[in-house]
Amino acid sequence: MWVSYLRLLRLPNGFTALSNILAAQLIVSQGRPEWGGLGLLMVASLCLYSGGIVLNDYFDYEEDLRERPSRPLPSGQVSLRAAALLGFGLLGGGILCGGLVGTAQLAIAIVVALLVLFYDIYAKHTPLGGVAMGACRFGNWILGLSYGGSLALVWPLALPVLLYVTSLTLLSRAETTAARRLPLLLCAVGIMLTAATIVALVLTDRLAHAWALGVLAGAMVLIGYRLWATFRRYTPGNIQLAVKTLVLGIIPLDAILAFAGAPWWGGLLVLALYLPGTWLARKMYVT
Repeated sequence: MWVSYLRLLRLPNGFTALSNILAAQLIVSQGRPEWGGLGLLMVASLCLYSGGIVLNDYFDYEEDLRERPSRPLPSGQVSLRAAALLGFGLLGGGILCGGLVGTAQLAIAIVVALLVLFYDIYAKHTPLGGVAMGACRFGNWILGLSYGGSLALVWPLALPVLLYVTSLTLLSRAETTAARRLPLLLCAVGIMLTAATIVALVLTDRLAHAWALGVLAGAMVLIGYRLWATFRRYTPGNIQLAVKTLVLGIIPLDAILAFAGAPWWGGLLVLALYLPGTWLARKMYVT
């Protein structure tokens, strides 16, 4: 039974939430975070993200009965009541952990939880879906940036993840139908805007290490290859593979930002989260 719960939680994706906080904290503290606060923020982030994932499936139950009947809820491996208790419990746990760090972190955690519910209950089936999901990740980065620095100065560092996650969410909405290529094209434009934003952050000295742009260029080549392969064979299976690559690609994105704004080893520390994430993704679905 516990394997069904791990599948429901999308365990591999949880490492992307942790990388958001770790990268933000390494940048804002310049590699000298207060480890107790960092730990609480990472737990808060993981709870908020996992709670949102569980409630996403809870509110998508009828749709999953038709399109994804093998998943834990429609297959009956996990009950709807248990999913609701788990999802709302995790959101509450995330808010609690944020509050243990400070008043500002409590407020941000509450806002992130509300954004999660807004996405899960309403926005995901509307044109606002991509932006709403991106806003959840933006809030998660803001949560990491809020501890140990001046948020008024560093908040633009969260913009790349806002653009990136908005873009991949637009593509994910086409993964069961593959009806039109427009979501893929919009995703590609959003990824390019993400890269342009990172370049702008370096050029305006908000990120100090210009050499990290070389890493960014390499990452763009890899992403471009994946999106081009998806464009050529635009099928639900290839779209799901592209979305899986992009979701786990949040960790390398965070690592690039850490390379650019923290001590060099900070990017390596963030990138290390990619290993368990990809290993688990071979055994459990991500999208």
